Amino acid sequence: MRRSIYIVMALIILTANKGFAQPPSDKKWKLIFKDEFNGTNKKLEKKWIFQNGPTNKPSALKVYSRWRDNAVEGNGILKMMNKKESRAGAEWTSVNMWTKQPFKYGYYECRFKYGNTTGLNNAFWLITSKADLQPGDKGFELDINEGHYPDTISMTIHDWYKRGLKKPHVNYVVKGANLSDDFHTYALEWTEDEFIWYFDGKVIRRDKNIVAQVPARVYLSSAIITWGGGPITDAIDGTSMDVDYVRIYKRK
Repeated sequence: MRRSIYIVMALIILTANKGFAQPPSDKKWKLIFKDEFNGTNKKLEKKWIFQNGPTNKPSALKVYSRWRDNAVEGNGILKMMNKKESRAGAEWTSVNMWTKQPFKYGYYECRFKYGNTTGLNNAFWLITSKADLQPGDKGFELDINEGHYPDTISMTIHDWYKRGLKKPHVNYVVKGANLSDDFHTYALEWTEDEFIWYFDGKVIRRDKNIVAQVPARVYLSSAIITWGGGPITDAIDGTSMDVDYVRIYKRK
């Protein structure tokens, strides 16, 4: 009987910890930014800037726009809502938000779950802002995960200056998974020399860093897409990318 109790307790602990991860234990880290989304909607602007209007991609102008009021915080979760509604000349609305300050080398982690249908891009990423670049700096974009329902993690290094990347884009499929059923952690370790991607604490990709040597801002976004995410249907209406937390660590 006692053995059965221990087994049940172990299962409970494993279930409770599912989808959580920490920075690699072989290095010393300092937490420099976090949002656990335990506040109210009114406090989101303290750490984040929101898009409020049409997308800046010409191919998507009539597909979706993104708005502050689609971001709903409550019970420790940020819900980035996708809605079928006409605004700014587009058929759908969603969310795009980014940190007020840029960051550089470190460990970037977000725990979230996908919207539960096709046609969505559930994204945690970094991109340089013209406002942060100094003369001579070269910009870039690092997609930690542009997740596609139900099981695909999409990792991309956008090199706008053609510096010789061998494999800028990699898809990692979590076989048999539905990543909209539960929360999982998606992370990137960014150093001067290397990028390392993690899924629930497991390394899933490594690449040399030859493009990202200046600060970038951290983005959370959901989008209704005509590429790569499967068909767009009315099932999207009312879905959301749900975010538990964002944490950024710097090596001591």
